[in-house]
Amino acid sequence: MQTSPKIEEKSHLKIKAVLFDLGYTLINSLEPETVFCKVLGSFGIQIPVEKIREALARTENEFGNIKNEPTYGKVSYEEFWNGWDSRVLRHLGLPENKKVVDGTLTKWFDYAGIEAYSEVKDTLWKVKQMGLKTGIISDAYEEDINLILEKAHLQNELFDIKIGANTIKKIKPDPDVFKYALSKLNTKPNEALFIGDAVETDYIGAEKVGIKAILIQREKEQTRANLRIIRSLEEIFNFID
Repeated sequence: MQTSPKIEEKSHLKIKAVLFDLGYTLINSLEPETVFCKVLGSFGIQIPVEKIREALARTENEFGNIKNEPTYGKVSYEEFWNGWDSRVLRHLGLPENKKVVDGTLTKWFDYAGIEAYSEVKDTLWKVKQMGLKTGIISDAYEEDINLILEKAHLQNELFDIKIGANTIKKIKPDPDVFKYALSKLNTKPNEALFIGDAVETDYIGAEKVGIKAILIQREKEQTRANLRIIRSLEEIFNFID
């Protein structure tokens, strides 16, 4: 049985690199069913959000969570998302339409309501000004990461590395993902900090390879005891010496 990592008495850590999850850590966005509804509306197709939510659920029931789909991260960006969106559209009873399938991919982030949380940009610049290395480890495709950062107005120079599902064709909590990030930054595990919003994939995944993890919970939620928890990204400086 997995036990929760304990917090050491000394909160300050000698850190050389700070790594971040992306979604709900650095950026916020609309729910997928809302985005799908808006994208379809741009093609003149009006379908209630509730029906789209059901179609998404049916697709995930067939293949498991998106990130458990065997081809996720292992086939090209366009091949995966066009195939996934086609399944959703079929469950909505829509006829096969390449224009709509392709448009769902290309228009997605125009309607996704992407925005960085208010304190994120200043916090990232401060981390860089301290001379620390920075990076993103996300389960999104690299193409998605770049589009999300562009929409959120987070400049590329804020990050030394960006690792996505198709970078090494593995996703968190696979230890190889974290190890690859450390190797790219030439940093030891105990010299790195990782901030994410998911206990299993982010917090415990990082801790298993020796990286100090912080769980960001912007809303108060019940979670395991003895985890390092912050409510705002700027609180990471409490853990950096």
